Amino acid sequence: MTYATFYLLIGHKWGCVIILICSLCVATMPMLMRWRKSAEAAGNFLALTLTLGFTGLCCCEGGLEGHAIAWLVTVPLCALLLAGRKSAQWWAVIAFFAASVIAGLDLAGIKLPVTYAPEWHSIVSSAGYLGLILFLFILGLIFEVGRARAFAKMQDALTELAASNGRLVHLNNEKNEFLGIAAHDLKNPLTVIVGSAELMTMTKEPGKVDKLANTIMMAATRMRNLVTDLLDANAIEQGKFISKLEPCDVRGLVEESVENNQPTAVKKGIAIKVAASAGLWARADRAAALQILDNLVSNALKYSPPNTTIQLKTLPEAGNILVSVRDEGPGISEEDQKKLFQKFTRLSARPTGGESSTGLGLSIVKRLAEAMSGTIECNSVIGFGATFTLRLPACPAAASDTVAAPVIKTRVRVAAPGLLPDVDTRN
Repeated sequence: MTYATFYLLIGHKWGCVIILICSLCVATMPMLMRWRKSAEAAGNFLALTLTLGFTGLCCCEGGLEGHAIAWLVTVPLCALLLAGRKSAQWWAVIAFFAASVIAGLDLAGIKLPVTYAPEWHSIVSSAGYLGLILFLFILGLIFEVGRARAFAKMQDALTELAASNGRLVHLNNEKNEFLGIAAHDLKNPLTVIVGSAELMTMTKEPGKVDKLANTIMMAATRMRNLVTDLLDANAIEQGKFISKLEPCDVRGLVEESVENNQPTAVKKGIAIKVAASAGLWARADRAAALQILDNLVSNALKYSPPNTTIQLKTLPEAGNILVSVRDEGPGISEEDQKKLFQKFTRLSARPTGGESSTGLGLSIVKRLAEAMSGTIECNSVIGFGATFTLRLPACPAAASDTVAAPVIKTRVRVAAPGLLPDVDTRN
């Protein structure tokens, strides 16, 4: 509009009209883009407007003697930025043809008119060339901004690609771990089952048959637990778990978990002591919370030597209920604690009764706790046992309505209900 006003003041009416028409066409470009939903169409329209406008100015400003012919160089540049390389090639040809026509007329001795007073010629040319420099700078700036954005997107894509590759490597490692577990931990029980079954066909003594049947049952149980853990871990990874949150009596959960694990404790000669206060309620999924406690207690039994004690305690915390499980096992090293809740983790400490371990239990426990807005943590010093603490959101004891909150779809094992008093259970 500055050029249009300037041309009007010096009496360059045709130049003013051409500038105003071109400005109006440029102003309609946003509407054209919304209508056609295409930047290419808008770019071609702009290139057409510039070509006709600058050619028209050449015809009323003396052809080669004016500055407008130099502005034709901006046509293919604008088309390149907005319409793409293919369109820019065509507009370069068109602009070149228009400039050639103007130059050809001058070479043929046909002088195009100058429609403004001659004394303004130097000022008009200076304004035109200075404006061309500024316009080319703006085009270059637009190009640089676009290049920087494209480079940033490329960097983001490369970063995401690297992260995806890292995830693929991690998944591949987990697959290899899974195959190793499947090959080892499933093969061994199957070997026991097959061997025991063969022996059962070779003996008629009731005592030996019962012993072999018990061996088969234990091996099958190991296989079932492994498969269940693998299925649970896979379901968690696929986001298929849903937790049904409701008020849960924490003391009742602790006592039920102790009863579930009592046969193992008796077998290993380990005492389980419970210090659980009445009236502590947590907002949790009962089945998931019981699975967590079962896992923590069974782990404590697994890594504790005979004739030791496992302690379970409950206590309130600001807005939370804590359940701790403390054993008198060998403890967990700092190095092991860093990877404790990862999948397929094998600790340096070994089970004291030859029990098997999938390396999945604690990773499942962590995900289940997080699904209920809780946490699980471990504190241990080598030689002084380990303490696992489950933290769950507190719920008023008076709450009775079940609160459903879809978090993750969970598949948990629920043991038979039962209660056990807060006494030493060692036999």
